[in-house]
Amino acid sequence: MMRFKRLDEWLLWLEQLHPVAVDLGLERVVQVAAQLPINTASSEVITVAGTNGKGSTLAALQALLSCPHKTLTRPSIGVYSSPHLKHFTERVQVNGQPVTEIILCQALDHVDKARLHCDLSLSYFEFTTLAALLIFSEQDLDYMLLEVGLGGRLDAVNIIDADISVITPIDLDHQAWLGNTRDAIAIEKAGILRFGQSSVIADLDPPDSLIQQIKALEVRAVWPVEYSDDGHGFVSADDGSLSWQGKGDGGPNVLGRLPIPQLAQPSWSAALQVASLLKALPSENICRQLLASVSLAGRLQRFSWANRVILLDVAHNPQSVQRLADYLKNESSLEKKNSKGWTAIFAALEDKNIPLMLEATASQIKKWYLPVLDNCSRSLPPNQIADYLTQLSANSPIKSNIDTEIGLSVKESLINAIHEGGEGDKIVVFGSFYTVGEALVVIES
Repeated sequence: MMRFKRLDEWLLWLEQLHPVAVDLGLERVVQVAAQLPINTASSEVITVAGTNGKGSTLAALQALLSCPHKTLTRPSIGVYSSPHLKHFTERVQVNGQPVTEIILCQALDHVDKARLHCDLSLSYFEFTTLAALLIFSEQDLDYMLLEVGLGGRLDAVNIIDADISVITPIDLDHQAWLGNTRDAIAIEKAGILRFGQSSVIADLDPPDSLIQQIKALEVRAVWPVEYSDDGHGFVSADDGSLSWQGKGDGGPNVLGRLPIPQLAQPSWSAALQVASLLKALPSENICRQLLASVSLAGRLQRFSWANRVILLDVAHNPQSVQRLADYLKNESSLEKKNSKGWTAIFAALEDKNIPLMLEATASQIKKWYLPVLDNCSRSLPPNQIADYLTQLSANSPIKSNIDTEIGLSVKESLINAIHEGGEGDKIVVFGSFYTVGEALVVIES
């Protein structure tokens, strides 16, 4: 008999099953996987690790590989990603659609029975990763796109050997588990590399430890970004368009007259390079259409509501927040004298470097809403964030009072920001997936 019939019951139980939320290591998950019919042999497996840009890389890659090409007229693709914004089913998709709750419940039940057979406990992520791999194994997919949850070397996704690995930009995040330097974190990310296999490295400034691991494992690395001196990556043209060059079968692949993509250029460059290595790169015209149209929820996602601009971005560490800050500054500079600054709705997890995130964006923000997140016990209390802002103001050469509103919900903060502002006001929501997810529910409802 199935332990639970509803997905929400399964997920609530999984949150309480394992003694710790994060338990890195592969021994337990490998033992349980051995009891399950997980088989990836018929699929090309692409595993993506990195600090920032994993989700955008998967979205771009999914769009590219979904297009018909010489060897596949209707490619089938499974995508496993985390975390989700609104619904857990977002994490497990087949051919662009989330799998049903029934299918997920059945897969979770199979994992549960295998776990009991081994007399082992699994973490939430390990449990759900095995369920996703089981679902994909039953679909006879052409491609499996797998996103690492945390690190790489000891992440549950790493029980599968990737045909091509991708490492996106690396920065300081999750230091309690991965280390306090980019070099230490890069070693964990490099755990997804396999001896002699192909890997696409999309970090503009790869740590030395990553380069050393690539050499030690004789990895066939491709650098589709400006780091390399082989001409790979995007180049801006005089007319404002882009061209892209990557490694192809027997020579370079070149695409010209490309639009500025909605998703980050390193993510697109990595995705184009993977498709090129798989001999699945669509035509130049289709690539143009995809670069112009493919977007991802919560990544510089814009809405217009009551003649206000609302921008949602899941930036949640210093590197990604700095990119967001640059975007906010650029938007304000385009408006010149008419710019009134941004209203921010900000909540973040307690293990993040919140002072650096606030420092990066403070000059662009005229008012801060610091809400309480509904379903996240790991968020930093709003009053502590307000204290950081006060310290930031006190240390600034330009002394000014920080305008904050504390302790509302994300929904209340968003509604208040709209009502208190004027026509043309701009609101940015950022700090965590939880913050953006709650705002997205409000906007879409």
